[in-house]
Amino acid sequence: MALPVAQGQLRLETELQERSLTDPTPRPLFMRGGQADGRVEREVTLQERSELRRGPTVIRADRLTRYDADDEVVAVGDVRIRHNGQVVTGPRLQLSLDAMTGLMETPRFTMPANGTSGRGTLLEFIDRHRAVLRDAVYTSCKPDDPDWMLKARELSFDETANEGVARGATLYFKDVPVLGLPWLAFGLTDERRSGFMAPMLAQSSRLGAEVRVPYYWNIAPNRDLLWSANLSARRSLQIAGTARTLDPFGTTNTQFEFTPHDPVAQDSRWMLNSVGVVNHLAGWSGGWTLRGVSDDNYYVDYARSIAQSADRSLPRSAFMARGWGDWTFRLGVLQHQNILEARNAPPYDRLPQLTLSHARRDLSGLDVLTTVDLSQFQRRLAATAEGWRLTANPALSYGLGGPAWFVTPKVGAHWSAYQLSANPLGPSELQRVIPTVSIDSGLVFERPATLAGQAMTQTLEPRLLYVRTPYRDQSAVPVFDSSVINLNFASLFSENLYVGGDRIADANQMTVGAISRFIQTDTGAERLRLAVGQRFYFTPQRVSLPGVALRSDSRSDMLFAVAGGLGSDQYIDAALQFSVGDGAVPRAGIGWRWWPAYDQLFNVALRYQSRDYAQLDTSWRWPVSRGWSSLGRINYSVLREQADALTGTVKPVSPQLLEGLLGFEYQADCWSARFVAQRFLTTSALRTTTVFLQFEFNGLARLGIDPLDILSRGIPGYRPAPARPTGASRFHGYE
Repeated sequence: MALPVAQGQLRLETELQERSLTDPTPRPLFMRGGQADGRVEREVTLQERSELRRGPTVIRADRLTRYDADDEVVAVGDVRIRHNGQVVTGPRLQLSLDAMTGLMETPRFTMPANGTSGRGTLLEFIDRHRAVLRDAVYTSCKPDDPDWMLKARELSFDETANEGVARGATLYFKDVPVLGLPWLAFGLTDERRSGFMAPMLAQSSRLGAEVRVPYYWNIAPNRDLLWSANLSARRSLQIAGTARTLDPFGTTNTQFEFTPHDPVAQDSRWMLNSVGVVNHLAGWSGGWTLRGVSDDNYYVDYARSIAQSADRSLPRSAFMARGWGDWTFRLGVLQHQNILEARNAPPYDRLPQLTLSHARRDLSGLDVLTTVDLSQFQRRLAATAEGWRLTANPALSYGLGGPAWFVTPKVGAHWSAYQLSANPLGPSELQRVIPTVSIDSGLVFERPATLAGQAMTQTLEPRLLYVRTPYRDQSAVPVFDSSVINLNFASLFSENLYVGGDRIADANQMTVGAISRFIQTDTGAERLRLAVGQRFYFTPQRVSLPGVALRSDSRSDMLFAVAGGLGSDQYIDAALQFSVGDGAVPRAGIGWRWWPAYDQLFNVALRYQSRDYAQLDTSWRWPVSRGWSSLGRINYSVLREQADALTGTVKPVSPQLLEGLLGFEYQADCWSARFVAQRFLTTSALRTTTVFLQFEFNGLARLGIDPLDILSRGIPGYRPAPARPTGASRFHGYE
């Protein structure tokens, strides 16, 4: 007996599949109930726990009748319909299953995917993805006693456009009408959508009262534009925006602000900040940074954070690069707009900079590295050096080692040539060649250990680096881009004391350091790290920067560092520079975080560098009563003496508040509120105070100025509570 052959091949499905809701293929109809009657191919009536199911649509009622001729269903008594994850209940439903058009009287609905619900006098199904609710009430709170609700003459839902539109709408909060709008659009999910956003109100000591009307344009899945019209009491009308693109070959982010007429400055004012990156476009990569303002005081008047108000040299740069095998070519330009005190000591511009790099790894065990750089340096400052510089840095190293040790001898050279149009320090043409020899080595020891009762593997990793660089007189060489590297664990094991190509330090020195790590045995995660290091000099220093004294000690300051967890909810990150000669602490940075719960967060940090800065920075988010949390940050400078960066002279300074932030946050099940006041330094003599007040109605909109960026930056670790339910799958609510 021959078995029948099936058409096609069986396929093993590895996961639960869902057919597309737009699939036009007819779907089977299922009906059931405690009692059934009717006429064949005309109508069927079910009673007692009756149910009808087709695709994503499920209807339940006391009595349910389906008419074959027009595929219409009439349900009466405790009607419940679930369609595309939405649930609607009411006393009576008339619905065409094929077109999904119909009516439901006095409906109540829930949308589990975003946690909203509502009611109305009549619900009209337009098609499979659109519906209109008359005399609607909409909320994301508990339906029986909502803290907020939106009442509208007409409320339409469009799942395809991911949009809800209310006409003749009034927003009630605690039964008090707070906002009336003839038209209001909002998103049904957190997916991006075009449209006007809720108006925002702000108060600033520099701008006065301010109203912002933002509009979001979702141009494409990889392009969008957020622009707003801002009207302030003191600065008149401003147009601002942010444009973003994301493509396979690169990204761009452009922010702009334009004030046609500032009545205080009696002029137009603007700001531009554009950053772009291009990747592998016809074999080339590149990018740009373009920043600029209309005048020196723009950030003084318009800055909304201390990070923005501190900008003094605004870069305008662009580059393009390409690789050929082991070679890489790069062409770039760099120019600055210098404002306020940066005009007194501006950085050099590079117009242009050409770099050619070659890296050949593991050539019979050898690593061959070469970098050639040609740059023209320009500076808008009288009596300063300018001109061309050509540098080449070839290096050859050979790595030896095993699982628990390594030794890497290395030999290299620095060659440079200068062709200068001006040089106050000496001749216009200079050349030099400086060789460098180094040996880097290290060991790795391991042993079982415990930390806070957990099994750990503790390592001990000592390291030695010897460097020898002969002395060359460089007093006539101008300083275009060289500066002293701050002493830290990265620079401690570097071969040159300086960054840049103008100063090559003479060296006959040995660096000694060690790191110990505690690594959790079962996960491999590093829980704690301890480090110590110091450099020993065998000859006196002879090469220095103008105005910087030569080193007199035979050893560097000692560095200590610790980073990791002190328990399940405490973290520390500290580094200390200790001067053995005089017992002083030239630099220190200590940060401690206590995070016992999501809404319990406390940060303390101390940042200090002798005669440069001394800041005590503390921030917190802590509950004060049910639903209420206190938010704050205090960044205070305790420095009393500061060295002038231009002249090197020491001048007295007064302790002062650099940035202060204080606010309160309330989190309910369906809404939240944030009040934040911020005060920060814009110049040495001016401060700006801003006030933020925001109400967030989950599933609808945010009203007021958004302080989340300020809070996230000012309180490390701060995160707002999610506004919508998360974790729902595409089969959420299946019945």
